[in-house]
Parts: sequence; structure tokens; C-alpha cells
Amino acid sequence: MKSIKFISIILFSLLVITLTNSCNKTPAENPPVKPTGKLEKLDEFDLDITEPSGLSFGPGGTSLLIVSDNTNKVYETDLEGNLFRELVYEGMDLEGVTYNESEQIIAVVEERKHQIVLLDYSDGVEQERHDITTGGTTDNKGLEGVSYSKNNSAYYIVNEDVPGELIIWNKAFGNISRTELRISSDYNAIFVDTKNGLLWIVSDESQMLYKCDYNAKVLMEYELPEIKFEGIAVDSDQQLVYLVNDITFKLYIFKILN
Repeated sequence: MKSIKFISIILFSLLVITLTNSCNKTPAENPPVKPTGKLEKLDEFDLDITEPSGLSFGPGGTSLLIVSDNTNKVYETDLEGNLFRELVYEGMDLEGVTYNESEQIIAVVEERKHQIVLLDYSDGVEQERHDITTGGTTDNKGLEGVSYSKNNSAYYIVNEDVPGELIIWNKAFGNISRTELRISSDYNAIFVDTKNGLLWIVSDESQMLYKCDYNAKVLMEYELPEIKFEGIAVDSDQQLVYLVNDITFKLYIFKILN
């Protein structure tokens, strides 16, 4: 009887310890809440460009480069979206554009071909194109956005989905890195803020804008007023965000409040 009583005491003690430890654990399924920022819409402008799907500043930040995945052309406008130039290049399923000030070229990404195409800025003539290796095989879930960083002479590219990826690429080395993204359901545009070491990433389906570090860790998230924002450029000096929308055919300008 004494041995049975002793065993019961031991079992009860172990049960108490187990329950105590379980209560003290932080549930793994509760991730930390991301800081939320605020945007104020300052203006919106109608564009003479159908289905704008990529956006970048032009030389000196005084103009905007916009691609259409309807006409598959590249356009240049002023900062209020007034069209003054159409490039001669015509691509296939254009989804992103960026200006490389170091070489004075424009880079665009063609989603279905999984290619980056380099164009002469002055006349828009194609110079060369390169295949981009991604982790996906779905044509319509391919390359969606591109932005050039003069700090490391590399292009930062987002693959939309299946899987969503951040790809860093340049001509000398090809893919420098390829990282699967897990911050949203899809990824539609990217802008590299070289001055502050930030990445700005847009998600259409989640209707969100994410401010991230270079490792794509979210530092702040901003809710967008509607879906189908597919191009972004950020003026960090003025704290302005420029966005184009694929279904409204408009250019929007927001002020970053925090």
C-alpha cells in the first residue's frame, strides 16, 4: 500500500509540473502584430494608359515611367500622369519597370516569359534580355515588379505567387539570391529606397503596402483603399507614395503620415 501511495504522489507531482509549464508557454500560433502606419491620399489623376501595371521614377525623379499590360508598351509622364512619350519597344505581358540611372537604361519584366528586358532610355530600343530563374512554373503567376538599386548594381524583382519570391539579380552574376516571401498572399510591385535601405512591396489581394528592410522583414504595413494597385514609386524626401491602379487607370499620390 505504501508503494502504491508513493507512486500516486509522484504521478500527481509530474502532472502539476506539466500543467504549470503548459500554462507558462506562449502560444506559437500567435505571431507578433505588425506595426500599422497611415497614408493620406493627396490626389489622383486619370491616365491615358490602359491597365497600368508598373511604375518607376525617370531620370532625376522628375518623370514617371509606366508600363501597360494591355498595350505592352512603356510610357513616360510627368509627376501628375500627363503623357509626353511612348517608347518604341513593345513587349509581352509587361508587369514591371525601373530606371537604371547608372547605365541610363530602362528595365522591364515580362511575366509569362520570366525575363528581364533592358532598353535604351533615349530611344526605347531593346538592348538585351535575360531569363530569370524562379521557384514557380505558372506563367500567369510570374514576374510582377522590378526596382533597381544603385547601391549594389542589382535589380530587385518580385515573383507574384506560387511561390511569392524576392529575387535579387544582376547581369554579372545572374540570381544573387532568391527568397520565398511569406508576408502576404501575393506580390505585385516593389520599390527600392536606396537612401534609407528599405523595400516597399505592394500586395493586390491583401490590399496592403509593406515597408520592409532588405531582408523583407516587415517594419510597417499600410492598408490601401482598393485592390489592383500594381506599381509603386516612393519619394522618401517628401514622404510621398506614387501608385498606379490596373483597373481604375489612375495615378494616386499618398502622403506617409507615420
